[in-house]
Order: sequence, then C-alpha cells, then structure tokens
Amino acid sequence: MRLLVTGASGFIGRHLVAGALASGHEVIGTCLAPAELALRDLPQEGVQWEEVDMQDADRVTRLVDAVRPEGVFHLAAQSYAKLAWADPVGTFRTNVLGTIHLYEALRSHPPEHGTLLAASGAAYGSPDVLPIREDFPLNPTNPYGVSKACQDMLSLQYSLNFGLRILRARLFGTSGPGKTGDVVNDFAQQIAAIERTGRAGQLKVGNLEARRDVSDVRDVLRAMWRIFEAGDPAIPVNIGAGQSYSVRYIAEELQKMAKVPVAITPDPTLLRPTDEPDNRADITRLRALGYAPTYTLSQTLRDSLEFWRAAPAPSAA
Repeated sequence: MRLLVTGASGFIGRHLVAGALASGHEVIGTCLAPAELALRDLPQEGVQWEEVDMQDADRVTRLVDAVRPEGVFHLAAQSYAKLAWADPVGTFRTNVLGTIHLYEALRSHPPEHGTLLAASGAAYGSPDVLPIREDFPLNPTNPYGVSKACQDMLSLQYSLNFGLRILRARLFGTSGPGKTGDVVNDFAQQIAAIERTGRAGQLKVGNLEARRDVSDVRDVLRAMWRIFEAGDPAIPVNIGAGQSYSVRYIAEELQKMAKVPVAITPDPTLLRPTDEPDNRADITRLRALGYAPTYTLSQTLRDSLEFWRAAPAPSAA
C-alpha cells in the first residue's frame, strides 16, 4: 500500500513508519522541519520524507496530488496541552485548518483504503462517570481538547458528506521509549540526568493526584491498524489501556528504578490551569475488534528510562 503519514517525524509517527516499512508498505512521511529528521529513533531508509506545514493549503494539496495515497494516517498536530494554552491560535491553525486542508485535498483523490485520524480522549474533557465511553458528549476543558474535538467532528462530516472513509481513533495517554513532553518520559529524563551526576537529586513533579490511562505506543500501533482495517467511519473507537494510574504512582515506580536516591519534589510551575482528574477509557469497542493490551505500565516505564539512560548527555551551553 502507498501510505501517507502526516506528522511521521513525531513520536507515534516514527514507530508507525518503522512498522509500515517492515510490513512492506511504501511510505511517504511528512515532517515540519528538516531538523526533525536527525532524531536517533527516526527511520531513514525506505521513507520518502516531505517537509510540509499543514497550515499551508497549497503545499498539502500539491503533496496529495503527487502522491495519490492509497491509505493515510493523519497524525500531524500540535499535540501539547501546555503549548495550546500559550498559543491557541497556532494550535487551531495546525490541528483544525490543517485537517481541513488535508481532507479537501483527499476529496480529489480518495484513498482506496481510507484515512485514520489520530483523535484524542482529551475531547471528552472530565466526565463525571468512568470509564469514558465513545457515546459520551465531547466537552473538552482546554484549547488542545477543543481542537481535537473539531478534528473529530470534521472527520465525521467529511465521511458523511463526501464519502471519504475516515476512521476516528480516540487516543488516550500514549507513552513509550523516546517520547518527549509526557509525564512518563519527563520523569525518566530527569532521573537519567540525575544518575549521570552520581549523586542524589530531586524529581520535579506537578499534580501528583491526576490519574492517567497510559498505553504503550507499541500497543497503540496495533490498535490503530485494527481500526484502520476493520473500523466504521460512523463509530469512533477509544484507544487506551482501560485502567488509570496516578501521576504519584508513576513517579514512585520510576523512583524505585533509579540508581541513585531521588526525592519527589512538587514544583508549582508545572501545574496546568485545568487538569482532568481521571481519564480512564472504556475500550469495549476496541476489544470487539480483536485487540487486547500486551505491555504493562511497568515495562513501559522501564523501557522509557533505559532509552534516556542510553541517550547522549546534553552538551553544556
């Protein structure tokens, strides 16, 4: 299959591209800037890399016209809630307008196998009832969640009105070796840096009481492919572990794995304006597609910590 992966240089994208290449697919991947291609876990051989800003409608259209993809995984997004608070306009230009630009281009060249949108559990906000089912209303509580809710609804609209096969995979927490900007890898990076000093140190943390449904990226990829192959555009599907853990638990488990003494130290600057208290997903629909998680949180934590232990130490400025 000739597969177009937007945001292929991102965390999930890098893993998706590697798996697609191993399965024999022809892969065209987009990145925002050439510097992203220097990441050490980024596949280089066998990928046609294209520099694309999803905010540039003409560039997106030219890419789709040239590639004529048979399948699309739309992962490109501004995916950090903290940055969305600081730059909601840029977040919407990338996530919402970028999605419109892609779907408008795909109307001229509908992919034979369809398109999968990496939607988000952040679109649900903070429901009073857990676990969160796909039939719950979208009620996001931060700008990032609003942008992902818009992507989700646009996908359904383009499916209904223009006959595009667009699957909506609502991802909850995704982590694993090499990610940046999530609590698992932020803590793992801090501990790896402390270990390099050979002395005791402090693990800076934000809200320890928030709970997160965290899946390993290697499980998430299997789930995404199942939805892409067997899903229904009218029916969104949650991707999660089906259970949640407190940030405190994650910090304490990584603390136990540290090779030097590490003290967990709250840092008020790491607190968000709003923070969902718990976001545990109902994955009944996903299980009905033949999926079951295989990686434990403990394995994800250990593998992430090992990744950062092996990473080159940051050079002194």
